[in-house]
Amino acid sequence: MKQLKKWIVIVFLLAICFAGFSPKTDAATVFPDVPSSHWAAKEIYYLTELGVLKGGTNGYFNKDASVTRAEAAAILVRAKKLPLVNVPNPGFNDVPTTHTFYKEIAAAVNAGWFSKAASFHPNNQLKRVDMAKITGLAFGITGSVPVQWEDMGPGYPGNTYVTPMLASGITSGYTATQFKPSEFVTRAQMAVFTARAMNPEFRLKVIQYPQKAAEGIFYPQFKDNTGNYDVSYLNGRLQEEGQNLVETRQEIMNMALEDDLMGDYYAFDATYSVPRADLDYISVLFSSYSYTGGAHGYQQLFSYNYDVKNASLISLADLATKPNWEQSVVNRINEMNAEFYPYFGGPENLDELAGQFYLTPSSFVMFLNPYEYAPYAAGIREFSMPYSMIR
Repeated sequence: MKQLKKWIVIVFLLAICFAGFSPKTDAATVFPDVPSSHWAAKEIYYLTELGVLKGGTNGYFNKDASVTRAEAAAILVRAKKLPLVNVPNPGFNDVPTTHTFYKEIAAAVNAGWFSKAASFHPNNQLKRVDMAKITGLAFGITGSVPVQWEDMGPGYPGNTYVTPMLASGITSGYTATQFKPSEFVTRAQMAVFTARAMNPEFRLKVIQYPQKAAEGIFYPQFKDNTGNYDVSYLNGRLQEEGQNLVETRQEIMNMALEDDLMGDYYAFDATYSVPRADLDYISVLFSSYSYTGGAHGYQQLFSYNYDVKNASLISLADLATKPNWEQSVVNRINEMNAEFYPYFGGPENLDELAGQFYLTPSSFVMFLNPYEYAPYAAGIREFSMPYSMIR
C-alpha cells in the first residue's frame, strides 16, 4: 500500500512538472483592420511578430493613422535593437525624461538618425522625406539611380536620403513622377519601409523612377535589383517615347501659331502609370490629351508591355496559351461594352486592338479609346479580365 502511494505521488509531481514546461501556444496577433489581402499585411505582421510594431489600445493596428516623430524613433530603435541603458540625454526642451519614448528618442539621436536641436517636436507627424532620412541612416542604406522627380529638383537636400532608398527598393514615388516629400507617413507605410530596410526579401525587385524628357513630360525607367535581367531595351524604347511626346507637343504648339482664332486654346499633356513591375512583366500605361480646335479635345491610352525574362515587348497573343482565347476576350469586351452602348457594335477580333491592353498583378485589362465602338461621350472604357481566361 505504501509502495502504491509512493508511485501516485511521483506521477502527480511529474504531471505538475510537464504542465509547467508545456510549450507556449499563444495565437498570432491578428488586427481587424489588416486583413491578409491588405497591401502592407505581410510587413505589418512580420514586424509585429518581432515586437517592432504594436497595435493600438483598441485592438486595431490603426494602419492609416499618421506616425509621429517620437513613434518613428521608437520603431527604428526596436528594429535595430539599440540599448536603452545609460544613453546620454539629448537635452530637448520638449522631451523630458518622463516622456513615454524618452529613452528611444535619446537612443535614436545618439545614433545620429535625428539632428540635435533645442526641440525635438515629438508629436509632429513624420514626413516622407524624414522617413527616408532616418531609415536610411539607421540601416546604412546606399545606392543611386538617375531619378528626376517632378516635385524635387536636383538641388533639393532630401535627394541625399530619398535616392538611396529608391535605388535599394525600399521606397517608391507617391505617384509615378512625384515623391511628395512633405506628405505624412502612415503606420502601414512605416511598416513597409522598415520591413524592407530590415529584410531584403521584402524589397522591390524591380524599381522604377521617372526621367524628364522636357518640362512637364516624363517617362519611366526601370532597374532589376536582382541583377539577373537586362531591361535596357525597354528603357530605350521608353526614352524614345518620351522624345516622341515632346515632338508631338511641339507640333501642336506650332499648329497653334497658325490658328488665330483658337490657337491660344491648343494643348497637349501626357502622363503615365506603372500598373505592374516585377520579375515577370513590366507594364507601362501612358495617357495623352490633345486639343487642336473643334468641339472638344481627345484623350487616349497606349501601353508598353514587357516580358522581363525574355527581354521583349509582348502582345496579348504572347501571353495566351488557351485555345480560342481570342474569341473569349472579344466576347467579354462586347458583352461589357454592349451593356452601356448596345447600338455601336464591337470588335470581331483583336487585330486592331492587339496592343490595347495593360497588365496588373492579378489581371489583364483591355481598353477602348473614345469613338471606338461608342460615342465620344463614352470616353475611355477599360475591361479587366482574369489571366485564367487566356492561360
